Amino acid sequence: MLRYQLKVSTLLILGLLLLVACDGGSIDKGASTSETEGLTNLTIMGGRTGGAWSVFSEGIAESIRGENEGSVITVEPGGIVENPATVGTNKVSYGLSYGMTAYAAYSGDEPYNQTYADIRAVSVVIPANYYQFVVRSDFKYDSLVAIIENQAPIRLAVDQKGSAGEIITRQILNEYGVSYDDIISWGGSVDYLSGAKSFELMADKRIDATGDAVSIPSSDIIEASTTNDLKLFGLNKEVIQHISEKLGMEAGTIEAGSYEFLREDIATVNTPAILMVNKHVPEEEVYQVTKAIYENLDYLSNVHEEFKNLTEKNMMNVGSVPLHPGAVKFFKEMGLMGK
Repeated sequence: MLRYQLKVSTLLILGLLLLVACDGGSIDKGASTSETEGLTNLTIMGGRTGGAWSVFSEGIAESIRGENEGSVITVEPGGIVENPATVGTNKVSYGLSYGMTAYAAYSGDEPYNQTYADIRAVSVVIPANYYQFVVRSDFKYDSLVAIIENQAPIRLAVDQKGSAGEIITRQILNEYGVSYDDIISWGGSVDYLSGAKSFELMADKRIDATGDAVSIPSSDIIEASTTNDLKLFGLNKEVIQHISEKLGMEAGTIEAGSYEFLREDIATVNTPAILMVNKHVPEEEVYQVTKAIYENLDYLSNVHEEFKNLTEKNMMNVGSVPLHPGAVKFFKEMGLMGK
């Protein structure tokens, strides 16, 4: 009987020890996960495969990998308009977009049919993409105002309907009191085309002008200028102010000499490319992601020419989308924001 009782007692003690060990193990694992959550399995929505934006997102991903040993950071293809909705619904926690499209999604403005209020900003990726209205140099008129006053039959190419570039072009024309239908009624045309196709048709003298928000200098425009004589049209102050307010953009200047054909400064609007995050991502995780970008500015400047304009001083100039608390915490620690 005593031997039986000893066996039972021993089994009970071993069982209790096993339960404590398992419970303690689960607590330790939970603490470890909370400390590194996301950095071990983090996904970023970038741009189309093979495009510049896929290079931008991979550069950001590699910066995070370099600062977080053992992390698994995945980059998936996406798009400027698609990514804000994806991040806003937390289907993927991180994504790249223009500041203006991120703000449109955050506010529920065109091209979005609902509000994505959970979007937050982490950091600028590319500081400025300038709206550039490019025109064949042999086109008769030298400004948008002159085209409108003379109701010129301009053959205009815009980006795909609902894209950032198309929305900016349409809103600018609206500020001048002109619609696409007006242009068509003047004997002109409006075609929804990619940048490459637009410049191809300009070379064939089938398109007179096109507009989009792109980097300075734009490789597409540089290439197009080898087969086309080109000029750029600027915007007046009132239009710049109204477009900036409506679309969450900023006033900017394309400086003379940015292209070989550009002889004078051009006033326009611009928007940064930013890294977005869903607001429910933990503060510490976003803090570490922001820190990784900050610590790798030199590396990024070697990844792509456009990263050379990203500095510690303009990282937080994300436009109108609120910064995530994790990013705010880091910027304050670095003295880049007020306490």
